[in-house]
Amino acid sequence: MASGPGASESGASESGASESGAAEPGASGEWAVHTVDGADVRLRSGRVGLMSLDVTAPVSGGELAVTADGVDLTLRLALNELRTRNFLMQAAARSLVSRYDAHVLTYRGLGRDPDGPWHVTGHAVAGTVDVLLELAVTPCGPSGDPMSEIDLVGSAQLGTVNLPLPGLGTIEDFAFDVDARLALRRRR
Repeated sequence: MASGPGASESGASESGASESGAAEPGASGEWAVHTVDGADVRLRSGRVGLMSLDVTAPVSGGELAVTADGVDLTLRLALNELRTRNFLMQAAARSLVSRYDAHVLTYRGLGRDPDGPWHVTGHAVAGTVDVLLELAVTPCGPSGDPMSEIDLVGSAQLGTVNLPLPGLGTIEDFAFDVDARLALRRRR
């Protein structure tokens, strides 16, 4: 049972999330993604030949709104600032960003069930690339403020991709996973 300011007998805080971090019915509000160092989204592919692509891109903005009608998540990633752990893959990834004029990725996902768990579906668009992406959004902040952080998990299929690396070339059925933990600031 929660106690202290903002707690109710049901164990829910003013943010609408329980101490376990799960959203409770009636959770509502608007939050901005806190874009500080470490606000990165990680994109990982499966094995591509002998390698896998593991990229982080900084979040340059975003919002989360939860209303009685559903959930609305928007994110903007600075793909022109992406990083990899391997300098060859870094060059290949930056080459792809330039080739597709994909310097900024924008995503807007909508979900119908505001009671959680939250699943949002939308399009991630960067330059000439448009990918359908479903994300699970889970509040994971401390028990006093579970909506101070969210976890994002999802995956997408890109289809056929041409990687500008010797020996890799064309990859059929290229897919990647999305993984992020982002800090939020309540707007209202």
